[in-house]
Amino acid sequence: MIVPQTELAGVHLLMSRAGVQHVLGAPRSLRVIGDARRMDYGRTKVYLSLTEDGTAFRVTTTDRRQKTATGVRVGSSAAAVRRGVPGVRCSASACVVGTARAGRRVTTFTLRSGRVARVTLGFYGA
Repeated sequence: MIVPQTELAGVHLLMSRAGVQHVLGAPRSLRVIGDARRMDYGRTKVYLSLTEDGTAFRVTTTDRRQKTATGVRVGSSAAAVRRGVPGVRCSASACVVGTARAGRRVTTFTLRSGRVARVTLGFYGA
């Protein structure tokens, strides 16, 4: 389920590693990439901080099974995103919910050829 600004694939921002595993199960892999720990669930990736509490700061998916309550998902057109996601602003490359300010929550529907290719929920600048 995609709930803009709230959750993606059942994962909420600031959820603990244990919480993520409770929702999604054991990851296929767990890697340290730069300043983050990435939990790989195939088409869905969860990024955790390297701090001791290790909370989620970004979730991204290319999984077509994840959708909003109005049916917007990977593969949806930009027009469908505009119609189905309240408060969204679109450009040629992405449709965004939220404010592009450091530390603010942002949901991004990345577009390729006018269709959603990826959905990301995270803190801006993270």
